[in-house]
Amino acid sequence: MMLRLKLWLAAGGAFIVALLSIWFGGKKAGQNAAKAEELNEYIETRKRMDKVDGDTRHPDLREWLRERGER
Repeated sequence: MMLRLKLWLAAGGAFIVALLSIWFGGKKAGQNAAKAEELNEYIETRKRMDKVDGDTRHPDLREWLRERGER
């Protein structure tokens, strides 16, 4: 009788450990996917920024940047 009870407890414990490892693994995968999505958005934004053609030597642009930095 005790052997059967120990076997059931061991099986239940193994089941709980398996569920917890799946849950934590899924949580980590979700975090990694969110990081990857954020990095992809950054890359796309950076590409759009690099395509903008602007003359940063223009005095009005420098003045605008200076005023913006003082806010």
